[in-house]
Amino acid sequence: MNRFAEVRTWPLLAFALLVGLQAIVLTVTLGGFAVDGWLAWVGMASLVLTVVLAVAVVSTLARTQARAKLAQRTMEEAIDALPASVEIFDAEDRLIAYNKRLVEIYPHMLRHFQHKSTFEDLVRESLARGGIPEARGREPEWLEERKQARGRQLTPLLQRVHDDMWLRIYESRTPSGGIVGVRMDVTDLIHEQQRLAASRAQLRATIESAANGILTLDSGGHVLEANPSCELLFGFTAAELQGVHLGMLLGTATTTATATATSTATASTDPGATPDAPLDPRALLGQPREFTARHRSGEALHLQLALAEVRTDTIHLYVCIVTDLTERKRQEERLRRANELLARQSTTDGLTGVGNRRLFDQLLQTEWHRATRANRPLALLMVDIDHFKQYNDCYGHVSGDDCLRRVATLLRSCAGRGGESVCRYGGEEFAVLLVDTDLAGAQVVAQRCLDSVRLAAIEHVGSPVRRSVSLSIGVASFIPQNGDAAQRLIQTADAALYEAKQAGRARLICQQQTA
Repeated sequence: MNRFAEVRTWPLLAFALLVGLQAIVLTVTLGGFAVDGWLAWVGMASLVLTVVLAVAVVSTLARTQARAKLAQRTMEEAIDALPASVEIFDAEDRLIAYNKRLVEIYPHMLRHFQHKSTFEDLVRESLARGGIPEARGREPEWLEERKQARGRQLTPLLQRVHDDMWLRIYESRTPSGGIVGVRMDVTDLIHEQQRLAASRAQLRATIESAANGILTLDSGGHVLEANPSCELLFGFTAAELQGVHLGMLLGTATTTATATATSTATASTDPGATPDAPLDPRALLGQPREFTARHRSGEALHLQLALAEVRTDTIHLYVCIVTDLTERKRQEERLRRANELLARQSTTDGLTGVGNRRLFDQLLQTEWHRATRANRPLALLMVDIDHFKQYNDCYGHVSGDDCLRRVATLLRSCAGRGGESVCRYGGEEFAVLLVDTDLAGAQVVAQRCLDSVRLAAIEHVGSPVRRSVSLSIGVASFIPQNGDAAQRLIQTADAALYEAKQAGRARLICQQQTA
């Protein structure tokens, strides 16, 4: 950095010698006038004193100069050690002082620095060398704008130089009219900002194009931002969603032991409607949760939420990924219903609508084992339509099918439990399985079946028993024991049915055996 002018001591020394000479001249003059001897001695003493004072002044000035030089050198070294450049211009805008960092930034300008060029000359030199990329193609206009703004900027000036360096320039005008400038290399900061901006742009593009809904929530669970998929999902714009609590969109959550929560939101076209119990975002951290919410139109939505917490020294928020499971749930429901229908079809008699033989076998095994464990009775009615072959011969198979359907319906109404225990065993024969029913209870049901068919008065002129359809029923009831086979219940009830037929039909016969 340019050195300040050194303090000079020779003028003071000359002044002291001049005073001494004047004293000598005065002494000689007084002596020429024959002044008394004592006065000469006074003159000589004055001369000596003057010389002593002059020497003291010179010594003091020398020490002061040394301290000034040390302070100036310390200041110069400190300014040279700064990571930023320092430049000082006088009132005529000429460079009068600078540090090493300025030369490192503009090494090609050293000659101009040494010659105390003006700021305008320095800028013109940089423009001529193409050292200011932002001014290329409009150098005169840029120079004029720079001169007009010089020393008047309210904020630092950001300038790119040498194509690969960014400087932040601070300029302040001094009371004497000069300007002090500081240039800081912020290239790394600008590159980091550019990388961050690119990363943010990439993240924004990813969020905007994501098929899943993405919500940014504050620490209290209120929506800060919502991507387009969320707008489409809920039917509200991002502006309408902003500030809305997550619980107002989803309603009250009920968490299961498998970490899956199901919530039924109130149907509302207002996202600001108050939910029964606002959701705490902290309670949703961890495994994804499932909720039932509603679209603005009132359409039910099945959603899966995955929540992540973002916490730093300065921010605390949550990012919520919302996956629309509505269509998948609909497909699952359709599949469930199809499977139920298929299961019913596979276990339902296509003609009568009651269970088929396959269902009967399944029910018998299930209830037999249950009765065995509980030590409770299990009863079975084997039901046969009397002289059904003659009915078909007399009325035809179409009427015979209708007769089977009517009898099946009557049996279901008599069996209780929704009639699910009534099954078509084969042809005109039906089986009625009665759970937790002893022989007396089974006999009551069997009698009810006989009476119901008799009262229905289904015409059967070909029957030798009576002129309407009648039933023969074999009744059996067991309390199963371990090791027993369920087939024995069928055999016992079938034997009772055989006895009923042999006894003249249109009746019931009961048989009871202990296993």
